[in-house]
Amino acid sequence: MADVILYFASNADTMIATKTLKDAGVTAKMIPKPAHVSSSANLCLSIDGGVEVQAKSALSGAGVALGGIAK
Repeated sequence: MADVILYFASNADTMIATKTLKDAGVTAKMIPKPAHVSSSANLCLSIDGGVEVQAKSALSGAGVALGGIAK
């Protein structure tokens, strides 16, 4: 399945999200923000599209605000 890019309001949120997803068993790769993504952070996360629902649930449960998703 294609990768999904998760972006957040800040680099700190991106790092917190990385730990949250790791704890939930979701593999996330930190990457530079693509040019078409509108966010003040310059880092975002790339995950496999097959775990998108699991990732969103883990972030929501941990209170990590997701800035958006790019597919």
